[in-house]
Amino acid sequence: MNGARSEGGEYFVAADGETPLPLHVLYPAQQPRAALLLFHGGGWRRGRPTMLVPHARKLADAGILTASAGYRLVGAGAATPADCLADAAQADRAFRTIAERAGLDNIAIGGGSAGAQLALALAMPPGGQESHGYTGLVLFNPAVDQCCNRGLVASLVRRSLRLTPEGARAASPLHHVRGGMPPSLMFHGTHDRLVPIELARRFQASMEAAGNDCELVEFAGARHGFFLDRREGNPALERSIELIKLLLLVRAVGSPTEARTVTGKDRE
Repeated sequence: MNGARSEGGEYFVAADGETPLPLHVLYPAQQPRAALLLFHGGGWRRGRPTMLVPHARKLADAGILTASAGYRLVGAGAATPADCLADAAQADRAFRTIAERAGLDNIAIGGGSAGAQLALALAMPPGGQESHGYTGLVLFNPAVDQCCNRGLVASLVRRSLRLTPEGARAASPLHHVRGGMPPSLMFHGTHDRLVPIELARRFQASMEAAGNDCELVEFAGARHGFFLDRREGNPALERSIELIKLLLLVRAVGSPTEARTVTGKDRE
């Protein structure tokens, strides 16, 4: 490939065998050096894959084949987050085929909030099922605990999604941490009221206790969704992109045992 990056509007079939779902693929101008599949957030009920297309464009410009995938939302084709996860697995298969055609034999995976939960569920399936296998995990304020977080927002989420105790635990990556995971990079705002920073810190500690490389980058004062694109620009997004490039292209993201805190203009 020569010249500028290119964008492809691909589709794949949902786990119900009939619903077409979008897969926005951003192709680097040159031979890609890595591949990353992303899932948008929105509490499993809202959101769209275009939310992460700005991130995908920036990563494609750095040589990373990147895609942002859709999935059926709860109340709009999906009954529970388990159906969203089944669609995420379908997206994984479709993107692996694209990556293989580009000469890449494996992919990284990630997402924001509920989308990060889907990515983690593919990497660390509940019940000890075999992981799909990835080269890295990229997580923006991931929803890691739907069952034991006693906060008001978590309770409302469980109620709105009609999660049973078993379903809530199955959708909680914090309770399915295992060893042998790929390097992970997690971004989180310290003033996140939907997914409190304490959950991210607990998840990082659990990952490291299992022998995994997991870096938590804290954005001081930032709230939920701080990483999304803005018309006026977003330094937090730019900072995150630089660290993702280090993870996927250089694998030199710093010490996995310490959390970084980004302050000042980087948190805006």
